[in-house]
Amino acid sequence: MIRTEREKVYLVKKGGKQLLVELHRDASGRLFVVPMYATKHVYEKGEDVREWSYDLSKAEEIDYMSLPRNVREALSKLQIF
Repeated sequence: MIRTEREKVYLVKKGGKQLLVELHRDASGRLFVVPMYATKHVYEKGEDVREWSYDLSKAEEIDYMSLPRNVREALSKLQIF
């Protein structure tokens, strides 16, 4: 497992799609792009149901083309947008 620190959180919009993207950096300086489609989660085990959602209050809303170039390249390689 790699220990990272979260640098930025973006709520990226392109056309009708919306995606949450976190940028993480490790101790050696490598950047990790973490895309997330689901911001609300439900855990069910028998009668035990737990729900939680991602805190979007710190996310910066941004258009896809306004993202830094290296982040757009990473998302493009994943064929997300």
